[in-house]
Amino acid sequence: MLTFNLKKEWFEKIKSGEKTHEYREVKSYWVIRFKNKFGLTNKDIKTMFDSEKNKIILFSPHYVNIREGYNGEILMANIVSISIKKGLLTDLKIDKPVFDIEFELIEEAK
Repeated sequence: MLTFNLKKEWFEKIKSGEKTHEYREVKSYWVIRFKNKFGLTNKDIKTMFDSEKNKIILFSPHYVNIREGYNGEILMANIVSISIKKGLLTDLKIDKPVFDIEFELIEEAK
């Protein structure tokens, strides 16, 4: 299962429902993981780059773990969609493209 490790601040915002998107810089590390986990293709990735409004909607459940740090509490979420945005418009505040991963929180894992 794919796991997103987060700092406490962001984890708490997700847990409270305030944050429903996670952002990751577009790098081969994440491209490979999204291809393997969600069945995305090179064409899907190119489509997301061609138009920032283009998002890949994932119709069947695609579960991920959201973890506070590396040894902390774990939440489970379902990925709803993935798109690419300008990083400066996200909480990453970087001048690079980022994956915008929209999710729905499912439950607290024990």
